Amino acid sequence: MLSRRDFLRMRRTERGKVLEVSCHALFMRCADAGLEPSSTAEWEPWMGEPPAVVERRSAAALLDALEHDLRDVSVLRLIAPEWLANIEGAARLQAAIDAFRARGGVVES
Repeated sequence: MLSRRDFLRMRRTERGKVLEVSCHALFMRCADAGLEPSSTAEWEPWMGEPPAVVERRSAAALLDALEHDLRDVSVLRLIAPEWLANIEGAARLQAAIDAFRARGGVVES
């Protein structure tokens, strides 16, 4: 499972805290969140090791985490922002970015 660090990076600069988001990786995580987990009901002991059980965070939980992180930064840097329109919950994400801007946050692409 990918770590949040694979698509979110937070660091301090002279302009304050910067949150760098890979929009492509965020899109992939949200898309994966919508997949149904594979069932182990068809697995039999003679087949060898059972399939891995991967717990995924929901797309809503990923967006919750992003909204939470936006409260602590002054700059949001979006890498490949063209992916944002395709994310499940794109309207919610855009509203969070607009609220961030309204609070005085800077959005860079």
